[in-house]
Amino acid sequence: MSQSGTVTAGSTQDAFALTRRLLATKAPRFTAEHGVEVHSLVSSDHVPLYLFAAKSLARHWPEVTPVVHDDGTLTARDIRRLRRQVPGARVIGRAEADRRVAERLADHPTLAAVRRNNVRILQLVDYFLLSEAPLVVSMDSDVVFLSRPQALVEWAAAEPDERPAFLYSPEFGWEPQGVHWIADHLPGTPYVPYMCCGFAAADAAAFFDADFLERTLKALPREISFAPRYVTQMSYSLLGGRLGDGRVRDLGEPYRSGRLEWLPVIDDRVICHYFASHERSTTFDNLTEEGPLLARAIGGTPAA
Repeated sequence: MSQSGTVTAGSTQDAFALTRRLLATKAPRFTAEHGVEVHSLVSSDHVPLYLFAAKSLARHWPEVTPVVHDDGTLTARDIRRLRRQVPGARVIGRAEADRRVAERLADHPTLAAVRRNNVRILQLVDYFLLSEAPLVVSMDSDVVFLSRPQALVEWAAAEPDERPAFLYSPEFGWEPQGVHWIADHLPGTPYVPYMCCGFAAADAAAFFDADFLERTLKALPREISFAPRYVTQMSYSLLGGRLGDGRVRDLGEPYRSGRLEWLPVIDDRVICHYFASHERSTTFDNLTEEGPLLARAIGGTPAA
């Protein structure tokens, strides 16, 4: 893409070349040795971006199990590609998820109603209700791994009573959304102020509490509980806050969310959460704008 933002023949060729390389890249197989599931909500448009995420994860942390949640737009072709390109991934179709989660939330009408009306809340509710492992990592499809996440490897290996129940990617330098509702509408309620739910890790049993979410969402004005954005981030923040400081940990600068050019240059950066939807419309926009980063993620030329 040119500096003016227009698509050029060169940028189109680069994007297609990067996609061909992505599909040809053979990533290590996931082994599930660490008892961790890495959950991602994926749309049809973001399947290529998710493949960069999953293959970079396999390069640096293959001992986990990737789990794909269909946002309702995945086609049969998408699902075949995901299973072919990410061996060992568990793919949960939207209809199956709706049926299973509805059964689990039969006594939580407000939370169930929010889920029916807001696809983004699947990134919390479905990740934890449908997990088959004790430890859950939430990973947006626009996250890539750049090195081995040693802090998470050690966390997964620790005894349950010796590890934090919730670890999160910090997000600062601009005001995180979602948490801005808490002070006015839930005064005195503890929460995690500068966190991004696009990458977080939790002990499922200790962290997720459907009863707490039901009470909290019911107590909030409907225009907040049913807002189309930021409710998921707010809910993660509140669930983390209820655990207390001793059980919550900021993963620090190596895991900080934001585009690479927004962040300090450090040698030990573990992930890059490049905010694919921020001022970009399509996957193609991200392939052209984030080409060096995505190539680096699957084992190519380092990003500048």
